[in-house]
Amino acid sequence: MYLKNKIGEAKQRKEIKEMNAKEKEVKMVVCSGKEKMTKTEKTQNRKCMLMFSGGYDTLLCVPQLISLGFKPISLITFDNGAEKGLSNAIENTERLKKIYGESIEFLGIRSIVGIWRKFLIPYCLGLEKWNNIQLLPTERICLTCRTSMYIRAITECLQRDIPYLAEGARESQGYPEQQPSIVERYKKLCKEFSIELVLPIWTVKNKGEVKEKLIMAGIIPKTAEPFCVFAMPLYEYQIKNESNKGDGKSA
Repeated sequence: MYLKNKIGEAKQRKEIKEMNAKEKEVKMVVCSGKEKMTKTEKTQNRKCMLMFSGGYDTLLCVPQLISLGFKPISLITFDNGAEKGLSNAIENTERLKKIYGESIEFLGIRSIVGIWRKFLIPYCLGLEKWNNIQLLPTERICLTCRTSMYIRAITECLQRDIPYLAEGARESQGYPEQQPSIVERYKKLCKEFSIELVLPIWTVKNKGEVKEKLIMAGIIPKTAEPFCVFAMPLYEYQIKNESNKGDGKSA
């Protein structure tokens, strides 16, 4: 009996020692690989939400995002109450599903009328300048509209545990909401909620390049783009563009 008890105690001490050793090993792995584990987890969750109008730019965003390893891609369309042709977003979603299958899902059309008209427009109409740029009333409307889209999109991302948000902004377009300084602010806004903003076509120069890339991705570059009655580039950008076109004609 004595010998049996001693063997039992020895066996128990050995088991405790092994458990402590394993626990120490786990702690060392976790501490030394904490950053690596975080990156791995982030890589595994590549779900992305795309603010999708159904136009050429957001159409191109889909193959670009997939090539970057994002999937599934949740498409979401916003209605500000002043747009025409939003049904194109639904039609183009069906086109994309035929190509990419389950990698694409359409969340539907979401209204931003309330937050846009009741809160952001009244607030921003008091701004005469933004980042030393003289803003016309219609330009303030574009800026507040896009901000409303971001607020709604971030909310949707948080509800669905989606860590990436994408949109079809292009620096070359000259719209007030697509100026580099405001895009940086949108990035910071997303980051506050642990969401990363992705701009897959930011460096694309013009619509011709967009169509070329769509063809290369196997998508027919044919779509009726939604139209907002307020949308227009910055006044300074338009004047510069018209001046360049005039110079081109006279050359």
